[in-house]
Amino acid sequence: MKILSLVCVMLSFYGLSQRSEVTLKNGSVILGVIKTQNDSIIKIKTKDGSVWHYSSDNIKSIEKYDYTNSNGKLYSSVSIGFMPGKLLSKGFHIINGYRINNHWQVGVGIGIEDHTQSVYASNSYAPLFLHGQYNLLKSSTTPFLAVMAGYEMALSNQEYNKGGFTTGAKVGVNHYFSDHVGLTTSVGYRYGYFKQKNQYGWWGTFTTIREINRFEFRFGLVFK
Repeated sequence: MKILSLVCVMLSFYGLSQRSEVTLKNGSVILGVIKTQNDSIIKIKTKDGSVWHYSSDNIKSIEKYDYTNSNGKLYSSVSIGFMPGKLLSKGFHIINGYRINNHWQVGVGIGIEDHTQSVYASNSYAPLFLHGQYNLLKSSTTPFLAVMAGYEMALSNQEYNKGGFTTGAKVGVNHYFSDHVGLTTSVGYRYGYFKQKNQYGWWGTFTTIREINRFEFRFGLVFK
């Protein structure tokens, strides 16, 4: 119930705070919330609380403000993920990166993941990976396509677990409800290739290869 209330408040805030870009014929651009608009006048409230009045004859265009990042902006995201299987695996990722433009962005991610093998064996890893994303739209809400690839360092049973390679792809949606904060959700595919060394008495040491092929669901926040 608390989560539902929080979502409602966030959506209400989003609806009340939608802003527009008003471009005047002299080239000036005013960013704010339109309070009044008719055939003769427009009133717009800017971020500092000022209300500006302009004659409709002086208006060149009015467009919805684009919450997406502009060129050269840094961004961050935090998310939790779930990989269903015979047993549920979980993970937490942090990605920091750079927006090349309103469509393309690249970043570097770190995190912690629990790839559960059985009720008796749970192996933890720290992934370090590259992340690339393409946003389909130039708007506050946009679908996206993303890929990742990197190395997972073993955090548990390091005497036997040697880490391995991981990669994946996903589709999702980002929704910015303010200038700097948004929600992100995605579904995708994850692959992992892990090595494990085991000692079997006088037979010696054997290397076991373990692969994972799972769907992954992620939910989180994006910042800019």
